[in-house]
Amino acid sequence: GSGGGGGGGGERGERGDWSASIPLPLKALNELCFGSLESLPGGKLRHSFPEEYAARAMDLLHYRYPGVGGESYMDLVTNCREVVLALERMRTDVAVVCDVAVARVLLGYFTGTPIEQIPEIAISPGLGLVELVRGHSGFSIEHHDIFDVGRPSLLAS
Repeated sequence: GSGGGGGGGGERGERGDWSASIPLPLKALNELCFGSLESLPGGKLRHSFPEEYAARAMDLLHYRYPGVGGESYMDLVTNCREVVLALERMRTDVAVVCDVAVARVLLGYFTGTPIEQIPEIAISPGLGLVELVRGHSGFSIEHHDIFDVGRPSLLAS
């Protein structure tokens, strides 16, 4: 970084200056595993596996993708517990880089969203930044679009 700002206490000097941060990769922040459907091209679930698409639509929270390693949103909720506890202890700004499904779980927790609604939390596609702002009555969410990479999701129509 270029000095300026930032003194002690782990505070960032300028908004967005993460030059003094230490990346900490965590397996719990990996994307949802689609099991045997992992290699399926984006947007093909509905047409290639209509029975899986229908089963998923019936229960977004508990539906587990078929095959070895296939996960559900409930699996992600369990996997993210340690991350949530670590974030709760933080008294400084934290940047979390994660997949959309994991972001939904974290946002759901910090905003008090009912667990059944976690899979439906709106997150814009592409690369964006979701900022949680701590207030007296909890957290509020601010969305910041960076740019859209145009990569289709497995679930896209």
